[in-house]
Amino acid sequence: MAVNTRTEYALRALLEIADMGGSSISAQSICERQQLPKKYVEHLLSALKKAGLVVSSSGSKGGYTLERPLAQISLYDVLEAVEDHTPELGCAEHKQHCMGASCRIKSILGDVAEKQRALYKTYTLDQFGPSKGKEQR
Repeated sequence: MAVNTRTEYALRALLEIADMGGSSISAQSICERQQLPKKYVEHLLSALKKAGLVVSSSGSKGGYTLERPLAQISLYDVLEAVEDHTPELGCAEHKQHCMGASCRIKSILGDVAEKQRALYKTYTLDQFGPSKGKEQR
């Protein structure tokens, strides 16, 4: 399965937030622990917040927490939140290249994309398992 960098980094950030067990974690801490660029992660956290996957609080003890349990956040939710359209046909994203009804590959690859989306919906973040270094945090 190929996902873009936005999805990978968003997943890493979400799992880092989950490892906090309900306590808030700052974007800075997420970036340090995951070795990710802060500006990029802040942008992703904003998208995750807009999608209702995380909430933020300000102040000295502020940061990010999950909006809902890991079992209620699907891989598809994350893909949608960060606008990762990896399963889509290129012509579906760029209509000027679409051949319409005469396209010989659209039906098959469109079907594959639909099955991928359905599969992504079956995986939730709780299936990623606990962090191996969790007890050290």
